[in-house]
Amino acid sequence: MPRPSDGYRFIMPLNRLHWCVRWPCKWAAFAIVYFIVCFPYPSLFIRHVRHWSNPNALIEPDAPALQPWVQELRTMPAESDPRAVLKRVQQFVYNHVPYDWDWNTWGLVDYMPTVTEVVEQGREDCDGRAVIAASLLRNLGYNARLVTDFAHVWVATDYGETMGPGKTKTVEVTDKGMKFQWGGLVELPRATAYGVAVFPPERELILVAAAWVLLLGGAGYARSAAALLLLVGGLFLMRHGGHDYRKPLLWAELAGLASLVVAFVLMFLRTRHRGSGVAITENVDPGGR
Repeated sequence: MPRPSDGYRFIMPLNRLHWCVRWPCKWAAFAIVYFIVCFPYPSLFIRHVRHWSNPNALIEPDAPALQPWVQELRTMPAESDPRAVLKRVQQFVYNHVPYDWDWNTWGLVDYMPTVTEVVEQGREDCDGRAVIAASLLRNLGYNARLVTDFAHVWVATDYGETMGPGKTKTVEVTDKGMKFQWGGLVELPRATAYGVAVFPPERELILVAAAWVLLLGGAGYARSAAALLLLVGGLFLMRHGGHDYRKPLLWAELAGLASLVVAFVLMFLRTRHRGSGVAITENVDPGGR
């Protein structure tokens, strides 16, 4: 665990700046740490953004890499019920593309792959599996499109949905572009909690340490140390509460959020001399926090 004294020596030059310069610098520093932790490969991040800007382009029913799977799927007994076809394609993708997190496969917190990339890697999470399923269904003549609720990506067709449909279609990819439903924003807190719960804890602890160091100033050693413990405790409470996406533990998520809020409040409080009511100035700049 880092010591407050180490953080003070690191952050003091920045704290001497006026607040209108200091805070943009701190936010920029945290953004750099965030991208190093979550998106350490800039080229993949750029491709990820480009892929999400036009998800329809990822549905490739005639991709050469997909054709062996297309032929294997077509050799199975024909199904007359479209809903049975959806179930068959879902199970086919589950069998051929084992589930794995993007940070294990690509090293990024999230990456939207192409059909060829999924086939080459041989494993993917929900978005890569959905791309494969939509491509197979398009090859079979179905109007398949991608749907997401921020935490999960699945496939919608004119005959129903497949690949583990969620409750709310927040974003649906159509031939006219992405269709956004504002009501789906209610799923964002749950999706965020789930993302926190499943992301590698060591990466999250780096972000917590970075935020704590950047917030060091006039709180004093005792409060800063207490805030660090509350930040770490709040993180793990939120991880515990959000681990089951469909049945989150609200009490744990709220307790974790409260712990984080208290930690930030402690970091913003100024340490004062006993009995004098005068703030200690050794760690505080004249411009104020």
